[in-house]
Amino acid sequence: MTYAEKKAPNGYRQMELLPFLEKKEVRTIPCLAIYGANASGKSTIIKAFASLVGIIKNKYNPKLTLPNMLHPNNDITSFMLEFMGGDRKFQYLLEVDRKEIVREKLTENGEPIFSITNRITRFINLSTEVYPSKKLDTIFSVECLDQERLFRTPFITVVGKNYAGLNESMANAFGFMSNKLEVLSDNAFPFTLGLDKLANTNDEKELQRAFEEIVTNLRKLDIDITRMEYKRDEVKDANIMIPSERYEIQLTQNSITLTEINSYHKDILGNEVQFNFRDESAGTQRVACLLGLVLAALRTGTVLVVDELGNSLHPLLLAEIVRMFKDKRYNTSNAQLIFTAHNTDIMEQDMMRISEIGFVNRTMKNGTTFSRVSDFKGIRNVTNFRKQYLEGIFSGIPYPYI
Repeated sequence: MTYAEKKAPNGYRQMELLPFLEKKEVRTIPCLAIYGANASGKSTIIKAFASLVGIIKNKYNPKLTLPNMLHPNNDITSFMLEFMGGDRKFQYLLEVDRKEIVREKLTENGEPIFSITNRITRFINLSTEVYPSKKLDTIFSVECLDQERLFRTPFITVVGKNYAGLNESMANAFGFMSNKLEVLSDNAFPFTLGLDKLANTNDEKELQRAFEEIVTNLRKLDIDITRMEYKRDEVKDANIMIPSERYEIQLTQNSITLTEINSYHKDILGNEVQFNFRDESAGTQRVACLLGLVLAALRTGTVLVVDELGNSLHPLLLAEIVRMFKDKRYNTSNAQLIFTAHNTDIMEQDMMRISEIGFVNRTMKNGTTFSRVSDFKGIRNVTNFRKQYLEGIFSGIPYPYI
């Protein structure tokens, strides 16, 4: 999302909290909080991110993309993503019906690189002497169409995975969408997801370093744990009985990886007592899982997209996680956080700006609509966003009448 204020605030270079991120002449925001009533479409926005990333990383599976049940005649689902790759502005468009991809297009700084509409290809700025249009058509026909001759694998995915040297812009765009978008549309995710993302390797020393970094920051959040430890084992026998309440289980084609995580507390006598991490509170488990993903995103400049970020978290912990993306000491790689929430406390903590708070509303005619505080006239950063939101000025709230 772009920075919507007309000019930078006075003295912004000395501010502790970043008002915006800057690449060349483009300013974007470090955070976007999405609010709205239940069933207004907040989670649908996050699921749309997850669906697009899933298609880009693999292929289009109609069974995994939910159609618009309230508009049964609307057969097309459209995804459009704008993002910066270095100093280049990309726009990627993907449209699917209930069977296959019907349209795919990539532009760079407004110039088309390729487009495919109903299988009619246009490789405008992509064809070369080595890869003329005819050869690109063959790649499309052989690698993008499945055995039923349905267009299921995006062209950008085929090029990004198999022909990375064909076009630098295609490689950059595919790299961003497949590696720089981390989407958590499910509220239940394991500790090992954040651990593996932060370590970014299977090397045991790096995994241990990442684990210790998560635990150190967990204790900084005033979580009452004296220390933690983990142990990983690989099991080749797929028929072995595994106590799921004790281990986090990761399945691969050749083996099963078991991760046991233990936490330690002091009892009333000052003695250390061991707990399986799964016996900790839902909030403790969630914030520990989030920390690995947050730290990894901040380090690599990833866009982290989370549904219901504040679930089971104390409002002060939610604010601290958001603050990490706003704080220039932590966010040195232009990472971004997009999240849905119901907790409104961060609206009045002088942390979020008018570009960084959005609202969704659901209408029968237009479906879910989205607006930001910056879209409303007369609203300034000194305004109490929380009070005005709960009074219904921005809409996006329920009107219960029990």
